[in-house]
Amino acid sequence: MSQTRSAEPRLQSDDGYVVRQYEPADREQFLSLYEDVFEKSRTPEWFEWRYGGPYTDEVRMFVAERGGELVGAEPFISFDVRVGEVTVSAVQPADAMVHPDHRRNGLLTRMTERALERYTAGEPSFVFNFPNPEAKPAYLKLGWREVGSVATSYRIENPSAFLGADRRLLGTGVSAATRGYLTMRDRGRLGRRNPGVTVGRHSSIPADRFASLYSLSAPETLHVPREKAFYRWRFANPNWETAAYTAERDGRTVASLVACTEESDRALVTKVMDALPMAGAEREAAAFERLLAALIDDHPETDVFAVAEGTLPESVLSRLGFLGDDEPPLSFATSPTPVVARSLSSGDEWNAAVAERFLTDRANWRLTFAEQDTSV
Repeated sequence: MSQTRSAEPRLQSDDGYVVRQYEPADREQFLSLYEDVFEKSRTPEWFEWRYGGPYTDEVRMFVAERGGELVGAEPFISFDVRVGEVTVSAVQPADAMVHPDHRRNGLLTRMTERALERYTAGEPSFVFNFPNPEAKPAYLKLGWREVGSVATSYRIENPSAFLGADRRLLGTGVSAATRGYLTMRDRGRLGRRNPGVTVGRHSSIPADRFASLYSLSAPETLHVPREKAFYRWRFANPNWETAAYTAERDGRTVASLVACTEESDRALVTKVMDALPMAGAEREAAAFERLLAALIDDHPETDVFAVAEGTLPESVLSRLGFLGDDEPPLSFATSPTPVVARSLSSGDEWNAAVAERFLTDRANWRLTFAEQDTSV
């Protein structure tokens, strides 16, 4: 990534804040601010992975400082997004933060406005993200449009870890319901056989093989193209334990799965980040069932397994005991993730489209965890 110093002027507002582009000298203060805000320690290697990658040659970030101290930051993750034969660049706000002592001063809005000034009418082409309830209104005021939401299906091995210390939720019977549901589903799974499918386990992601499998079944919806560079970057988070699986039939790779495991504040979570084929997945339901069952069997310590909507066939998730957060009982405890988007073409926020696929139509998107600013 580029390590050149920003040549933009530092314009100080009347209240003493300076909002500007990120500079390489900011990294140490950024990591310190990240730890203060999110109560998680991150390394320089993590920083380079998260905000670098094959789709940018610079750290795309705007920061707020006061008296030489970094008090806010809005970084962006860079992606390519493809529909059919058309590929454009896009960014996703991630880890936007303001120090608690400097909140309610409009710093998130100021940083976002500076980013829009910088990126509008150039590259990237648009921005999309998954804001929390506190940040979503600010983005909508700045021209983002609601796309819809992404539901997540969970297989809960440890209900108390999933629900935390919320006794009200435990009292709803969610814990008992999920335990009974898993018992019933596992009895069915143990009796199922998928002859002719062999599961392969890989210590590192076979990027060439996965990219070839992707090219045979690319979806006609907005998605990040699964090319070799994507696989070598996206799952290289130094904090993740990554597992890759392939399903073979008659000597041919017919399906694949990538999962990442990380310890969160209260649970060990394994997320299915990616699965191929992306189009026509139902035709390989038997292979996907073998892959997902292997993942579950290989991770006996995991408290919660998670799969984003559209990643795997619903029939497979149902048979293996996954419950969606868009309906009871899990809707009592959690809810689908909101999606918003905004064009970066001047004056085109309302009707922005890529290859005639409108950004604001949820049906035009394929949003696995690989497309999301995902953390556990």
